[in-house]
Amino acid sequence: MNGIKYIREKSNITQYWLAERMGVTRQTVTQWEKGVRKPNKEHLKWLCEFYGIEEKWFGELSDVELDVLNEMIMYEHFEEDKEYYTFIPRVDGWNEIRFKCGDVDKMTDDKYTDLLKEEKQFIKNVENYLFDKHSQYCNFDKITTLKRKMAGINDYLFLMDVIEKIGDEGSFLKVPFRYEVKTIFFATLIASGIYSYDKVNEIYKLDSFNDGYQPSEKDRWLFDPEYMRELAEVMSKHWNKKKNAEIAAKEARKRKSKK
Repeated sequence: MNGIKYIREKSNITQYWLAERMGVTRQTVTQWEKGVRKPNKEHLKWLCEFYGIEEKWFGELSDVELDVLNEMIMYEHFEEDKEYYTFIPRVDGWNEIRFKCGDVDKMTDDKYTDLLKEEKQFIKNVENYLFDKHSQYCNFDKITTLKRKMAGINDYLFLMDVIEKIGDEGSFLKVPFRYEVKTIFFATLIASGIYSYDKVNEIYKLDSFNDGYQPSEKDRWLFDPEYMRELAEVMSKHWNKKKNAEIAAKEARKRKSKK
């Protein structure tokens, strides 16, 4: 495995970006990464100072060396609108992002492009849901259904906007609020019988894992399973009471109509 290529991709840096800052051509970087040419002493010195690691990591890496490199910690940096990662901690960041080199499976820019595609698909899914799902209804029912569904989406977007405003006061408020809202949504699904408690618990674990973070017991402000369970039970009791009342009223009307 070529060290220059491996580290460059892990650091979310393109060949063009690296070449421009080193004062070489992109083709030169390509030749380094293919092993056709080797960087000279000045270029190796630049790579060592920029990434904060020794020269040995920019050669051909054995499986053992690669395992060691993957355990090394990388830190987030910014240059204008460019996000990249090196092995040097940020001097100006109290809330710096750090992770093991081996935990990055894809360049951040590529992930962002994929997420933009997912966003477009999400919007398309919402449109299909609103306009196709209830096409069998008459026009009046479709109008009513659309209004209700769009009102629900607007309520959700309103909550997300509130979260952003809370975030202006500090991320320490924004994150807990987001999880509070999320917990209420999932409690609603449990109370309605759509999801089980165990399934929601598993979703939270997967969500945290995909975000690159696994909450510990002390992080109950992120996800409090007992709070969600209690909230679901309260909702369920309330809905069952209304449901039973409606059933009783319906049975009473039937008996009355038979008389």
